[in-house]
Amino acid sequence: MGDDGVIEPTGQVGLPSGIVISKDNFSARTKGLLVYDVTTGSLLATAAAPGEAGVNRREAFDATMHRLTYTNDCELYVATLTGGTYVPSGRWKPPQAFGEAKQCFDSPTFGEDGWIRATVGATVTEPGRVVSVDPAQPDTAPRDEGAGSVRQEKKFRIAGLSKSDVRVYVRGGTVTDLVVTGVMPGGDVLGGDFWYDCKTQADKAAFLCTSSRDVSRQYYGSVALATVDVPAGTVTVKQVAPASKASRPTVLPAPDRKRVAINDSTGWYTTSLDGASSPARQPFSDQQNLGDILFWA
Repeated sequence: MGDDGVIEPTGQVGLPSGIVISKDNFSARTKGLLVYDVTTGSLLATAAAPGEAGVNRREAFDATMHRLTYTNDCELYVATLTGGTYVPSGRWKPPQAFGEAKQCFDSPTFGEDGWIRATVGATVTEPGRVVSVDPAQPDTAPRDEGAGSVRQEKKFRIAGLSKSDVRVYVRGGTVTDLVVTGVMPGGDVLGGDFWYDCKTQADKAAFLCTSSRDVSRQYYGSVALATVDVPAGTVTVKQVAPASKASRPTVLPAPDRKRVAINDSTGWYTTSLDGASSPARQPFSDQQNLGDILFWA
């Protein structure tokens, strides 16, 4: 650890794999990022991001977390990790030729090719346009990739369960999140209903879901995995972690998409994403006053 309190990773570009926690530093106007090893509880690395940056989305970082993209005052930024700090290294103004109203960048995301893609439009409820930029070429103008898409709601069913209602939210051909509700077989609406909120993406077609209902109505456990079949209009749901009396958990898929970390009022646990093993409590549970839990990078 250097004089500035930064723990820098060695032998790699970016940050190591681990549970990423955010802490605001209001005096410095920065966001501190802390990376912990869930299986040991050790602090692996720290970094500082600009205070105006949105860091709660894994997609805002590239594959190794060497670069971070965000918007500020309608403009698009990229920052590169340098000496433990994400330093702005590129800035793009939104093209104004797409509409009469003031155009703004929104939801910038790193693609698998390393490019940043974002929508440009007057409001987040309008389709706008999709543009891409090369973070390594900050002097190059954004490239127009065509029309964007608005968020729409589709009503699906759980496969094999007639008394179910799944609200699937899509933007273009991409599922963004879903809400799963239904009645347990043999139950009634008053005492046998279940409800799951599914916002954490495990892969392109599957989402991790959590329930705020009591144990008796956690039909698919405290943590479930919902896989969407858009053409068929169905969703398959299965248990990842058993029903629990603990408060509603935070769930984080591992980078390998084979495991999941679960944090609830009793501590931190890991289990297989397919639900084949029981959740195992981790030493990370001993860490106190961590900050805002972001993701498992």
